[in-house]
Amino acid sequence: MLAAIACTAAVLLFWNLTDTYLWQDEANTAVLAVRLFRYGRPLAYDGRNLISDDNFAAQDRKTIDERTRDPETAVQDCIRRGAMTPDRMWTYHPWGQFILAGLGIAILGPTTLAARLPFALAALATVLALYWLVRRFLRSPLMAALACALLSLNVYWLLHARQARYYALTSLLLVLTLIAYARWQRRARWGPAVFVLAAWCWFQADYGTVWPVFGILLLDALVATLRSDRRTWWKPVTTGAALAVTILPFIFFYRLTTRDSGQLGTWLHRLKGALFNINEYVVPLIVVLGALVLVTVRRRRLPSFEMRMIVIACAIIVSLAVWVPTAAPMTFVRYVIMAAPVGAMLTAWLCVRGLGPRAPRFAWLAAAVVALTPWLCQPLATALHIWKAPTGTILRSELSLIGTDIFGHRPDPNRIVIEWLRANAAPTDEILVNYEDLPMIYYLPNPIRGGIVAFRAEDDRVTPPRFVIIRRTVPFSYYAVYAREIARYFWTPVPVQAPDIRWGNNPDPEGHFQDRARAENLLFYARADSSSAR
Repeated sequence: MLAAIACTAAVLLFWNLTDTYLWQDEANTAVLAVRLFRYGRPLAYDGRNLISDDNFAAQDRKTIDERTRDPETAVQDCIRRGAMTPDRMWTYHPWGQFILAGLGIAILGPTTLAARLPFALAALATVLALYWLVRRFLRSPLMAALACALLSLNVYWLLHARQARYYALTSLLLVLTLIAYARWQRRARWGPAVFVLAAWCWFQADYGTVWPVFGILLLDALVATLRSDRRTWWKPVTTGAALAVTILPFIFFYRLTTRDSGQLGTWLHRLKGALFNINEYVVPLIVVLGALVLVTVRRRRLPSFEMRMIVIACAIIVSLAVWVPTAAPMTFVRYVIMAAPVGAMLTAWLCVRGLGPRAPRFAWLAAAVVALTPWLCQPLATALHIWKAPTGTILRSELSLIGTDIFGHRPDPNRIVIEWLRANAAPTDEILVNYEDLPMIYYLPNPIRGGIVAFRAEDDRVTPPRFVIIRRTVPFSYYAVYAREIARYFWTPVPVQAPDIRWGNNPDPEGHFQDRARAENLLFYARADSSSAR
């Protein structure tokens, strides 16, 4: 059974992995990975091209005209907002994902496959690690197989896991941290040390999600110790202190206490968004509630450690619903999707333990209802006034994305534009683009202007841009700046048909709202004469 599930997961994770080019967020990882291995640190500005945090809400729009001409002014603004250090080093994300992507690129070269393959492998390892976690510590092969099948059929987890981004890596390290914690609590050899190591590695991949989980695990360890032997209270405290000591220097290194991160909407709005995303794409909160009720009802019959693991899993889901709107600037699925393995484990546990002796016959059917239909998600979504399933809906709508995003072919504006530029542009030609600038930095040798921060968009000190690419569907762009620069020269259309969609290979639901087949073409022009100006 495990072999069949692993093979299915491998097909879903690796099939057509290079059909679309890296999009903005993936290219952020890939470019910084290349610079990490080239310079020994991930430079946000290498003296030629700039990588910004793309947080439009955190930028001072009143000073944009001061930042579009002089590159140093733009760099200093990024430093002020905490996206990089004064020596141009990127600290807006931990470096774990850059190391993983860099290894792939160092081995296979700067290609799409090289950037994505390490993360797809991490996702496959997550499926196998989840099986080990459930089989070893919840003691049920059926439950372990169900959990892995549920994770492998979570469409948005698959789409995120296929990205050259931290999503698959943090899912893997979350599961490994839970395994290390379980080993520690079961008094395995080097248990506390292995837990600290796993937790530290997770922090280096995703320092945004770890805090509530660390708190839950250390609190559970302390409570369990006090119940068994109050005299050894110092053991979990010492382990927690050791973890804190190893992490503390990096809190200052990544400047987590001073970062300026603009948040959109009210906290209540972001809470509703986080609840919706968890309920819809991680685990229905009805399942979490059912698991808590079942634990309470059967607390005298369940194995003690199994009960603890389920309570921990429920606490992780609930805490993320509160933590994400508090710490994250927006409500994207990417901020919660790493908890999908925990949601799969909870669902599998409820299906098996809830059915009792009938589990071998009906557990797979119960799990299929959760994985394939929207029925258990709909009550909360309707109560939040965010979404209501159309009447008669039987299957989850995102299942169709397996056919389009994994097994199908989609028109990709990044691939279309970059392949044309690769064949027709000279390496020294300057390219002005209002968004998806980072894929061009990864695939092309050219100097790239623009992006969300409009970097060097109006730089008069060098040759004016030879090409300009504008996506009109992007709402977070300084259009007045680009309009001024375009108005200065004469342009001719470039004969390519690239759909003007907001994002390239964005794995979030927002990335699938636009119909690529019906989208207008993005604006792609070449300067008519290298010396002409209006």
